[in-house]
Amino acid sequence: MPTDTGRQVRPRELLILFWEFFKIAALVVGGGYAILLVAEDVFAKKLKWLRDNELVEMLVLIQTIPGLLAGNIAIYIGHRRAGMLGAVVALFGVALPSYLIITLVATGFAFIPVDSPVLLCMFRGVRSALAGLMLVAFLRLWKQAVRDYAQLALFILCALSIALLHIAPGWLILAGLVFGPVYCLLVCRSMPPASELQGGGR
Repeated sequence: MPTDTGRQVRPRELLILFWEFFKIAALVVGGGYAILLVAEDVFAKKLKWLRDNELVEMLVLIQTIPGLLAGNIAIYIGHRRAGMLGAVVALFGVALPSYLIITLVATGFAFIPVDSPVLLCMFRGVRSALAGLMLVAFLRLWKQAVRDYAQLALFILCALSIALLHIAPGWLILAGLVFGPVYCLLVCRSMPPASELQGGGR
């Protein structure tokens, strides 16, 4: 089956998409940001299917689409490599482990020792590890997102708006969509080339 670019999709590529996302979803704890870092290592550094830091650069676009971050990442990579069929296969791969695990947990929830001190300490350790993973994702995104004082001011304003005023993040994303073109046209006097937005100009 050909992709949108006309390249023929090999069945082995679909199998790799499914298996890699299945492993990531089954073994990686921490949600979308943890999956982002692992998917970057697998598909950019190991398989060379993506540019270095491409997922981080496209994170803003991926996050503006409704749905779970992990699913959106799978759809992006799958479609990028193998078109619509690749997107479906990757999404199925990333969703299947969660479905199976949650089904098992729900079935045997009555037998899980939720008050066990050992289990609670395990959760505490996982939370600490997740904080580190989120910090790494934040630092990678920071290099792409905050490049001048205006962007720094917008970052601080959005952080304070959420922390102090409890403004819904969706409204801030919409404000950023308006701010970007206005800032480029009024301050930069021109829109940046697509290669710069995608990191190709670095």
